[in-house]
Amino acid sequence: MQDVFDFRNRLIDEYAAFSRSFSRIAADDLAARVDQEYARGRYWPEPLIQINPNYKRDGTVQKLVKDGSLHPACAVLFQTGKVEGKPSDLHLYKHQMQAIAKAQNHQSYVVTTGTGSGKSLSFFIPIIDRILKAKQADPTPRTRAIVIYPMNALANSQLEELDKFLHGYDSGHEPFSVRRYTGQERGDERKAIADNPPDILLTNFMMLELILTRFEDIDRRVVDHCRGLEFLVLDELHTYRGRQGADVAMLVRRIRERLQTESLVCIGTSATMSSADREDDRNQTVAEVASLLFGTRITALDVIGETLERVTNPARDIAAVKPLLKAAITQPTHAWPSFDAFKDDPLAIWVELNLGIDLPKDQPPRRAKPITLKEAAERLAADASCEFEQAREGLRRFLVAAHDMRTPQGRAPFAFKLHQFISGPGKVLATLEPVGQRHITLDAQRFAPGRQTEGTQLYPVHFCRDCGQEYHPVWRSGKATPSFDPREIDDISSDDDEESRYGFLCPARPDLDYRGLENVPDSWLDLAKSEPKIKPAYKNAVPEAVSVTPQGQTGSGGAYWFIPGKFRFCLGCGQTHEAYGKDINRLASLSGEGRSSATTMLTLSAVRQLFELGDPQADQPDPRKLLGFTDNRQDAALQAGHFNDFIFLLTLRSALVAALQKAGGVLTEEHLADAVFKALGFDRTDAGTLAEYLKTPKLMGLARQEAQRTLRYVLGYRLLRDLRRGWRFNNPNLDQLNLLTITYRGLDDFSQQGELFHQNPALDSMTPGQRAHLSETVFNGMRRALCLQTRYLDAVEQERAKTTAFQYLNDRWTFGDENLETSRWLILSKRPDDKKGKPRADLVPGGARSRLLKEVKSLPLWKSPNLMGTVKGWKDAHWIELLQVLLIGASHYGYVQRHEVESQLIGWRLNASAMDWVLVDSPEAEQEGKHNRFFRQLYLSVAATLNQQSHALFEFEAQEHTAQVDAGRRQLLEQRFRFTEKDRRDWLENPAHEAPLERLPVMFCSPTMELGVDISALNTVYLRNVPPTPANYAQRSGRAGRSGQQALVISYCAALSPHDQWFFHHANEMVHGVVRPPTLDLANRDLIDSHLHAVWLAAAQVQLDTSIAPLLDLEKPDKPLVPALRAALEAPEVTLRATESGERLMRQVRPLVATSGWFTDAHVAATVQQAAAEFSASFGRWRVMVDATRKQMDMADQVVKSYTTTHAEKQNAQRRYGDAARQYAVLLKSGNTQNSDFYTYRYLASQGFLPGYNFPRLPLMAWIPARGGTPVRGKDDEGSMVSRPRFLALSEFGPRSLIYHQGRMYRVVRAKLNVGSADHVSGNTTLATVSSRVCSQCGYAHMGTDDGKEPIENECENCGALLTDDDWVRDLYRIETVETVPVERISINDEDRQRQGFELQTTYRFLPGREGRIALQTSLVLDTASSDESPLASLKYAPAAQLWRINRGWRRRKEKKHLGFYINPITGQWSKKDEPGGNDDPAEPAEDLLDKVPNQRIVPFVEDHRNVLILRPDKPLELQAMATLQAALKRGIELVFQIEESELVAEPLPTQDERKALLFYEAAEGGAGVLTRLATEPDALAQVAAKALELMHHHAPSGPWTVDGLPALEVKRNDGSSICEAGCYQCLLSYFNQPDHEHINRRDSNALGLLVALANARVAPQAETAPPAATQTAFPGSAPGDLHAQWLAALKAAGCQMPDEGPLTVLGGSAQMAAKYAATRTLVALQTPSPETAAALEERGWTLLDMSDPSLWAQQFADHAALFN
Repeated sequence: MQDVFDFRNRLIDEYAAFSRSFSRIAADDLAARVDQEYARGRYWPEPLIQINPNYKRDGTVQKLVKDGSLHPACAVLFQTGKVEGKPSDLHLYKHQMQAIAKAQNHQSYVVTTGTGSGKSLSFFIPIIDRILKAKQADPTPRTRAIVIYPMNALANSQLEELDKFLHGYDSGHEPFSVRRYTGQERGDERKAIADNPPDILLTNFMMLELILTRFEDIDRRVVDHCRGLEFLVLDELHTYRGRQGADVAMLVRRIRERLQTESLVCIGTSATMSSADREDDRNQTVAEVASLLFGTRITALDVIGETLERVTNPARDIAAVKPLLKAAITQPTHAWPSFDAFKDDPLAIWVELNLGIDLPKDQPPRRAKPITLKEAAERLAADASCEFEQAREGLRRFLVAAHDMRTPQGRAPFAFKLHQFISGPGKVLATLEPVGQRHITLDAQRFAPGRQTEGTQLYPVHFCRDCGQEYHPVWRSGKATPSFDPREIDDISSDDDEESRYGFLCPARPDLDYRGLENVPDSWLDLAKSEPKIKPAYKNAVPEAVSVTPQGQTGSGGAYWFIPGKFRFCLGCGQTHEAYGKDINRLASLSGEGRSSATTMLTLSAVRQLFELGDPQADQPDPRKLLGFTDNRQDAALQAGHFNDFIFLLTLRSALVAALQKAGGVLTEEHLADAVFKALGFDRTDAGTLAEYLKTPKLMGLARQEAQRTLRYVLGYRLLRDLRRGWRFNNPNLDQLNLLTITYRGLDDFSQQGELFHQNPALDSMTPGQRAHLSETVFNGMRRALCLQTRYLDAVEQERAKTTAFQYLNDRWTFGDENLETSRWLILSKRPDDKKGKPRADLVPGGARSRLLKEVKSLPLWKSPNLMGTVKGWKDAHWIELLQVLLIGASHYGYVQRHEVESQLIGWRLNASAMDWVLVDSPEAEQEGKHNRFFRQLYLSVAATLNQQSHALFEFEAQEHTAQVDAGRRQLLEQRFRFTEKDRRDWLENPAHEAPLERLPVMFCSPTMELGVDISALNTVYLRNVPPTPANYAQRSGRAGRSGQQALVISYCAALSPHDQWFFHHANEMVHGVVRPPTLDLANRDLIDSHLHAVWLAAAQVQLDTSIAPLLDLEKPDKPLVPALRAALEAPEVTLRATESGERLMRQVRPLVATSGWFTDAHVAATVQQAAAEFSASFGRWRVMVDATRKQMDMADQVVKSYTTTHAEKQNAQRRYGDAARQYAVLLKSGNTQNSDFYTYRYLASQGFLPGYNFPRLPLMAWIPARGGTPVRGKDDEGSMVSRPRFLALSEFGPRSLIYHQGRMYRVVRAKLNVGSADHVSGNTTLATVSSRVCSQCGYAHMGTDDGKEPIENECENCGALLTDDDWVRDLYRIETVETVPVERISINDEDRQRQGFELQTTYRFLPGREGRIALQTSLVLDTASSDESPLASLKYAPAAQLWRINRGWRRRKEKKHLGFYINPITGQWSKKDEPGGNDDPAEPAEDLLDKVPNQRIVPFVEDHRNVLILRPDKPLELQAMATLQAALKRGIELVFQIEESELVAEPLPTQDERKALLFYEAAEGGAGVLTRLATEPDALAQVAAKALELMHHHAPSGPWTVDGLPALEVKRNDGSSICEAGCYQCLLSYFNQPDHEHINRRDSNALGLLVALANARVAPQAETAPPAATQTAFPGSAPGDLHAQWLAALKAAGCQMPDEGPLTVLGGSAQMAAKYAATRTLVALQTPSPETAAALEERGWTLLDMSDPSLWAQQFADHAALFN
């Protein structure tokens, strides 16, 4: 990249041209406003410039060697330029010198310097020095240092850097050794590490967890070699947060315990984690986090920060160079004879002091804040007294030239990046007022400025993609006098919901073509009657004339047409659409593209520019690649598929243009496919070309000829199919662009054959030119409707081609399993219905009121004198007769074919062989404004590229790289992305590879540690969304420019994401923002237990199989552990070893857990004692999945063998059997890799038994069926399981949802029913469900049991409110696994993941500890600015609560009281019934199995336990205030604690309609632990409220917040107007809170009043009154201090029945019970209850059994035998 400014400008210019190319807006006022906003660069402001500062140097390695500080070998080892043959001394920065000194004093430390500061050398130099010295004393090979990286990419890059220092040493004689052990290694590489332990081991936390836990021989030896470890390094420790960070902290402590480290030096690298002004305060924050992570004391003095110094002459400041600046700026070029000359350059001094380094008074130098080029040029123009443009251009020239300068140490003095933020265009909004009066804005919000009180709403505007006519998506409510409210275009209800219909308003202006029924599509009309009538199916879709006020009320307002339901046809141009499909694809918003198209175009522009650079030098890495990041795995899959579909269409269409150019501008059907085949270069026989389209490039002879014939057929079909208008909405075809026109050979001659037209007076009267015009119109209509006679649309030919294409061709060029279009027939009579009562899809109407006939009638030729009199007064029958005569004449001439489709029904097809494909490439064609100029130029440009002898177009490909891609495929992708000489050589050395390695220039990944690619050459990084935190941004953007090269980081900000929009308008807060310290909760019981389980499993010294099946006895019904394994795990010596190790581990964290209510001295022993049982129980879910899948196979097999089932039922059953068999094989598969979901250790982590780190615990799984296609690394696709955290998956994997995976979309069609257990399907084929009662006052749950027993409580156990019949939620069914079917390839129509609109509810229940007490912490929020002592709100924080996430049904269902979805209780098939837009999708294969079994309505749910926080305002608030408060606090928490929008869930309690409190919980695993801080830190909630007020468009006050002061603090536009009225996407509105948009109001006085009070408040704990403790007598043989555990043990020992529930709270939490026996309404107490408690329970019908004295238990079991047996 020679000039990153040119690179950026061209990229933005191309994207701007693309984005604007869709903005076809018919209304002049709307078009003018949009043009104005685009002209000022609203959506792509200037980038921020960030220059890496210069770090102070303080010596060299060689000097330290000379002084005796370092081992002599370091002088040779640590030299720069060794690889290039120019070795020189390695200069050290001051912070590196400080680090070396601390390490040599055996002190732990943390380095907090920036990118490019040599942080890694800060620990590698002292580590290697120590290794060299230690090996002199003891040469025994062992590992002395472990370095843990959060991403494999960092470990890989570091290994390469260390290899450079070892350059020149003979193999086996290196002074030190370093190896990578991250899970990417082959078996022989791992064995080599075990046999020859490296001095330094580079790994990641998951791999380290595995080698500590599993008992494989190699792992055991690797661990043994690490005993006495001396150094442990955590790279980027600020990224370890929440549960993941806590797991790493425990892992570090286990390393200490396992490796018996006596004097371990802990070293960390980190970003600064504080915004404090004083360096000491910033360092203290880092020290506290590091101390918690490492488990050792690290002080602020042990934190080493960066020491900056100027690279230019320090004796000269800006004042000294001001007079010289103008002359420097005006220099046409910049060159310096030496670096000393550069240091004295006045412009260099100015740039460094403005863009590189800041010199505050009384503080050390620090990094300058990034600014835009415009801001920098303005400063420079002022200092140099020159024009702005002169300063701007001069500064740009200087920065590019300075980049080529090198310091004496070989680095660029001003290495810089550009940070470009781009915003999605969003939408246009307007009021419902006439043109000239309506308010128009591009800021999404609810009300017109200043008109909120009168209720004047803003309505989104969408535009017809063909003519630009505007439409407003609306909800119509009410019947008599309906009102119209704004609607998001993709938010729809069920079609039969009369109360709230969705639809569109279209202004009824005089120039609108639509007048009423005479303009509706022909297919809507029943023409059998004398008067055409609307068919019943379309009666509810006919546009209605309405009058609407600006407030959306029916009345004396403007005239509109209301279009009910889907957008079926345009009232402006008449363009019709299919019944199924998405309205967002038919109507464009502000721009036609969304996030996916924007990303594809920006990526393509960048890659094309990178490839223009040509091949790099032989010894240089290849920079022609782009790495894209997204925070959602499915988004990565979607984006890769979108990019590939765009490239495929671009290539195909451009090849047609190139073929036409070569053929003189004309091609026939006969030569079309072959000409395009050659234009693509496929007639060449080099290996690279053959590898592009052949599965087996070495194919030869007849087989290759057959493959090429098939490919020509595929090309022919694709080209014909592409003529169909509008099927790729964001990529108009060549016909639409007027680049291609279809003519009909011999049309002039045909038109002169008068004898063919004598039978019709109009045709007979026409001139030959008029006949030609009419014929062309008719033929074009037939062609566009695919009424064509051609082999490419023949179903038999297509099936044959499908088979051979699958056999011979690469996936890109095959048909896959898509549904291919076949030829249709044009008919001139009524279109008959098919068997299902729908119009036949293979017939196209051309008769009365058809679109074709409308086009014919509208031809201007009928106004000619020779025809006007003839057609005057014609009825439809006359026009049909004219068409019939024309078609008969055309059949005689050979243009069309006539066929009797069925009795009395004649069909017509156009012979495709008569079509000429003609290139339209004239200046006049481009000047016509109606064609998309951007795409015209793009296709012509790419066609020119294809005409070149060699090009890189076929190399343009994108792939997803996420954790849901299996490990083998990921490694292949990494190899292709790196594409180094070594990768290509290694690939060809494998005899299985017949063709060279294919380059992969674009990879979209989720930011996980699995990413293991070389990133040193990257200079372009793309972020598809703004990362959650500045730390994430720094980590991702830091992948670009790591070698000091110019770099560009592009961040796309979604228009509907408040997080993205906030940082789009405050980009500096992301690029140069403050990294918040992570919250680590090491007192979490689940965390501790999972690590104790890991200690136990390691102590068991049992090597578990990599697959689950060999661990279990599958022959027995309950599938227990195999006896040998069970015996080994339960051996007494295992318990002893594990207990001793566990106790040593817990000694390290005892101070942190001592105050936890759950921890006792016996906890380790109790946990170890139960570990074997817990281990076995963890496989329960796997057992259920195996049983359910086996049952599915058996049921399908019964159907196949039955004599009574139909052929169709047997076929469906066979398909189900095959799919179930593949799932069964995956579950029982042997030899799982460690990235498989069913790899034993990973599975145990997912079930919570072992530490989970960043993997979801108890995930919900989706089965993705096998794709077929090209094997990866020689292995066929077997199908796979994709997992998501269950709370997210309840909606993402919900009924009929879409899952995006490896280039395809899959629809969730079935739930895996738990039919393996007899109690899940009753005798009448009805699923057994669970019932619950959810308190209508507080939302607390009272759940029934899995065996169908209903809860018997009549009063809420939390608040004491009476439970009513309205509180029931019945038919609950637990969802664990779902199944999908492939829908279609991801195409460029898929802008964003399609999400189903579900109504989700969370209900909760506090969990007690083992001693029966609920650890519930209640705090009060006290207003410090008020004299009123009453609290503002209460906070209830529960570290453990059971949460049930319930999917109540479609959000827009007709009957709100009907919950859930319909499902087949045998097959698990979800029904489309009640699904909004359920008929939009093409038909799916029918499930005919047991149609006699009626569908059952169930309410899906998942459950888990989390920590929760409940905020209840002291004074009740109205719905609007609570909705606003919820949105404000949620956004405030996200910004203050730097978490993603999807990570935190905020819901009202008890219901959406009755909001009394707010429930907060963290949705994703590894959350940030913010709830603990909100509940315990006095000022945390105040910070959140203050941030919420700021994002609601207020400046922060200099003193306390006050309600009266808010108007003066409001942020205004330049014209003085408010940024928004009630809310916008910069403040409170979000895609995720769309249902609340009508309630959110940032001006709500009650919400503002409470937020202001909270911003001045402090949180103080409320004193708790604990119930009196009972005297406890230890039960013999039990652990002391845990009475409940003792009682359970005694109960089990006596052979008694276990309780239904327990421990539990009763009477609103005022009392604790040990157990509940629901059937007899008996409660067991282990603490003597007070008389008041006993009386209250007796009053409610409960029998109370006091068992507080353990010495009486045996007698009580006998006395109450009826209860306990």
